[in-house]
Amino acid sequence: MPEQRRKKRAMKKLNTILSGILLILLLPVFFTVLYQKMQMEDITGEKKTESEAAEEELIGILAREISVKHSDECIKAQSVIARTNLLFARENQTALPEALTAEQMKELWGEEFSAVCDRLKELILETKGQTLQYDGRYIYAAYHSVSAGNTRNMQELYPNSDMPYLKTAACHGDTAAEGYLCVNYWEGEEFLKICRDMFPEDQIENISSVQVTERDSAGYVLKVQVGQTIYDGEEFRRRMGLHSTHFTLTELEGNVRVVTLGLGHGFGLSQHTAQLLAEDGKNYNEILQYFYPGAEITE
Repeated sequence: MPEQRRKKRAMKKLNTILSGILLILLLPVFFTVLYQKMQMEDITGEKKTESEAAEEELIGILAREISVKHSDECIKAQSVIARTNLLFARENQTALPEALTAEQMKELWGEEFSAVCDRLKELILETKGQTLQYDGRYIYAAYHSVSAGNTRNMQELYPNSDMPYLKTAACHGDTAAEGYLCVNYWEGEEFLKICRDMFPEDQIENISSVQVTERDSAGYVLKVQVGQTIYDGEEFRRRMGLHSTHFTLTELEGNVRVVTLGLGHGFGLSQHTAQLLAEDGKNYNEILQYFYPGAEITE
């Protein structure tokens, strides 16, 4: 009997120790969930159900993706895009859309924080549950700030992609947008140094070692030759820090001029043209249909 009581005490002590270890391991998870919940309540001022909280996530996403200076219809179009991309990412277990925190939004909007949040909540509510789908699946709802005058056809870049809704759309008004045109001049040696730093794996002997070799029908660069290597336009743009892949490289008496048109990759919705369409009386459904032909807005 004494031996049995000793074993019971030992087991009880072991269970207590294991429970303590488990509690310690779960504390970080608990505080992470609590912090995220508190952030959401900080934005809205009240507690939300799980489904309502999911909609509230869009506030921080929209705050990062589009200026609140845009019209209501333009922001509603972006809210459908944001919701689509959020659910697409969750379904495919890819990176979620980035969002601003409550503190970042307070810093961004200052005294207007509450009023702006209320406006975004109302616009999100007006599109509640609406997403863009094609053939019963969430689409890749690409968007950018300013096109180079036309949006791009995804199948020209990826012929086997199943994204027929990303076609060329005229955006002639973008040519008057702020940031549409960017011109950089570099002395020849400075340009070569930048290229050698950005492409250390390639042999870059002179300016002519860097050449655009292929463009799509909208004028965006598809391929660039650097030394003996061919890069896609987006990779070259990323390494060189250019505003878009719609650029030209021109050698002028031993120096280099790079002219870039547009802001962003050029696929899907152009926010500047979306704003112009809204000002012309188009609602968010019409704006989305203009940029994603064939895609359905579903709830």
